[in-house]
Amino acid sequence: MELTLRQKSALENICETFLPRAEGWPSALESGIPQAIAQAMDFNPRSNAGKEFLQLLDLWDSPLHSLLTVGRLKKFSSLSQEDRIRILLTWADSRIGKRRAAFQALRKAIGFLYVMLPGANGARSPVWERLGYPGPLREKSNSLPRPLSVIVPDRELELSCEVCIVGSGAGGGTAAAVLAAAGKNVIVLEAGAYYDDADFDGAEFSSFRNLYTEGGFAATADHSVGLLAGECFGGTTVINYCTSFRTPDEIRTEWAAAGVPWFTSDEYTRSLDAVCERLHVNLDHNRVSRREQVLDRGLRALGWHVEAMPRNVVGCDQGKVCGYCGYGCALGAKQSATKTWLADAQQHGARFVVETRALRVRIEAGTATGVEARSKSGHRVSIRCKAVVSACGSIHTPALLMRSGLRNEHIGRHLHLHPVSNVCGAFEEEIRPWEGTMQAIYSDEHRYLTGNFGVKYETTALQPVIAVAVLPWREPVQYRSLLEKLSHISAIGVLLRDRDGGRVTIDREGHPVTHYALSSFDRAHLRNGFIGAARILEAAGARQIFSPHAKWCSYEPGRGGSLDTFTKAMDSAGWDSGRLALFSFHIQGTARLGGSPRTSAANPEGQVWEGRNLYVMDSSSFPSASGVNPMISIEAIAHRNAAALAARLR
Repeated sequence: MELTLRQKSALENICETFLPRAEGWPSALESGIPQAIAQAMDFNPRSNAGKEFLQLLDLWDSPLHSLLTVGRLKKFSSLSQEDRIRILLTWADSRIGKRRAAFQALRKAIGFLYVMLPGANGARSPVWERLGYPGPLREKSNSLPRPLSVIVPDRELELSCEVCIVGSGAGGGTAAAVLAAAGKNVIVLEAGAYYDDADFDGAEFSSFRNLYTEGGFAATADHSVGLLAGECFGGTTVINYCTSFRTPDEIRTEWAAAGVPWFTSDEYTRSLDAVCERLHVNLDHNRVSRREQVLDRGLRALGWHVEAMPRNVVGCDQGKVCGYCGYGCALGAKQSATKTWLADAQQHGARFVVETRALRVRIEAGTATGVEARSKSGHRVSIRCKAVVSACGSIHTPALLMRSGLRNEHIGRHLHLHPVSNVCGAFEEEIRPWEGTMQAIYSDEHRYLTGNFGVKYETTALQPVIAVAVLPWREPVQYRSLLEKLSHISAIGVLLRDRDGGRVTIDREGHPVTHYALSSFDRAHLRNGFIGAARILEAAGARQIFSPHAKWCSYEPGRGGSLDTFTKAMDSAGWDSGRLALFSFHIQGTARLGGSPRTSAANPEGQVWEGRNLYVMDSSSFPSASGVNPMISIEAIAHRNAAALAARLR
């Protein structure tokens, strides 16, 4: 993104206010953050987002802005550091949601890049030195051959097949394997590029840029929830944390009642079994890291539920390398779609076209007959087929269906995110939370707060960018003091099963826009989860506990404050959009299956109500939130419905 001199100056001043130079610490400007933010805006395809960002920068240095926020008729660039901080905090604590959203977007972008960017000329970042963080695992080994063959269009292509699958992740990969094994001529379209073990060096900056949707900066329209999903060959299965829960029985019953009776059938159980067998789901790779020892001893001290996590790994390191799992498995231990289903599909003749985004499904006389797409290099790709499977995720599947002219009212609705955030505890012992098994144990102590709705307690490796995602910023000195404690911090993730959903729409250019806000019902459960996480940390011996609210909420057990004062501080800080940092790794439900077009977007076999031979086989098909990490459920649904599609095509 090109900035004017005025806009560039405004961005530099904002960044320097967040993170000025300090002894032993580089400033945001010295770290190259303003330029990196401008470049990162190019990952957001929505032109309106870029326009709003530039308008914000145009406003920022006007004297009127300073007058209205801190009562000083001076340019932001002419104010003292203290007054600049006051202006930022007026945005953080504003009653106006859009101002809070702008602050959160700036906080996350500046914080992410401060800990992600390498030093000058690719050297170690001085920030990593202050954190005690080792940085990337190794150099990339680009010379090694990759096991799968892919097509990267370098000219216009016209292809034909029986089934075109849009998306190569959990749903698309599974569907490709099942259909190809049934003798169907299959083409898989993937918007991202193909990376394999040798490419996974653990570098945060390049990993987010190469493997994640919008370079890791995707978020809801109001920036209240960050959206983390894969955009690479293999989709989110390449970067997820290997957690492999089967669809819970109570969720199967709930989904069957929504008009899909086979969810409670032996047929679906067999699909779950087949998926777990192909992914080698096991409990043999659950070495508890120092980070999770905190969770374990806190839960046991309270007498709460704790259990080993099922994981889809073979030969997992469960040590230093494992902590980098969210950037792709360098060992090849993670049984992602590229290691399993896509490999199976290739053996049966499937073709893979990568770096190519589907624009629309071609529908003729009410029947899907092909897909129109465009490669990253701008080449048109046209695929003629007998059936189309949309498996590009719960944000892009509804957008694709809407761009293709479908108008069912449930397309894009019922968006569930499993909003998650961390309550953090600082300990006297060194934890090095970026190391160890990603997720070895969990707790369902509060899974059923109201009926089937509640929270799960899980942890994750706290790579610096994951830690910064939820780190409150009130002023630079305190922020950096928290960063310096990272090697002694463990965090409890509170994963909410949300009852009330949001929505995906498309803008004028056809790009998806995600709208979401927690209902009062779901906020109450999240609040209970935060209190529960604090209790776990206190029972485990934390010296300081703090929440991810925009306002500072913390206490020091036995020395300063209490769980009661902490709870009151969180309630005062608020639970509305932009009041606390939330993220989603589990995006679900925007083209749900059901028994009628009055209640759903697709029938029980995944065929959309408005188009013959057009199917949905990804997390968007969930009738409601799964309540557990969704990979196994996605694959089992795709396994069952792809087999049914193969039989119909026969």
